[in-house]
Amino acid sequence: MINLLQILTEIHELPKPSFSNKTLNELHIGTFENIETATEDTSIILALKKFVQRRVSALPVIDREGKLVNIYSKFDVINLAAEKTYNNLDVSLKEANDHRNEWFEGVQSCKLSETLFAVMEKIVKAEVHRLVVVDEDGKVIGIISLSDLLHYLVLRPSEQDSNKKNSESSHIQETLLSEIICSNFSNE
Repeated sequence: MINLLQILTEIHELPKPSFSNKTLNELHIGTFENIETATEDTSIILALKKFVQRRVSALPVIDREGKLVNIYSKFDVINLAAEKTYNNLDVSLKEANDHRNEWFEGVQSCKLSETLFAVMEKIVKAEVHRLVVVDEDGKVIGIISLSDLLHYLVLRPSEQDSNKKNSESSHIQETLLSEIICSNFSNE
């Protein structure tokens, strides 16, 4: 298994590709329209329906003002099944989330003003598959997932770098970043 801390250290020592210093707002990475959310009063069964109907893997849980308070994901549903505590699917997400294991460190978020590199670091350090994008008031405005990052890293037009050394360093760093993201996928 890849040592993520070692990779992060190595990445910090390499020159960063120019795109990694751009903000999410500049790069337009992530989903920012029709974000499916839930409230703490939403039942597990309704959350399951949203997962299936909207083809999403997580629901940001918001308060009455639209501010992010938690997240409920398909992984939480798997835990219910594993613990055999799924007898009452009418339970609210607040109740369901209150019974989470001690490993859950809370919902992870970012802002549009954060750089791509900072977002990738957050995902790696928190070992999550997505960050909820919030505005300055903490209101949900989008989601950026590992899939979004991988899609951008693989499919974006390659930079025209006249300096071969910078191009090689960028390639090495892109490879390391891809390894981080892929290793995070393998931990599912």
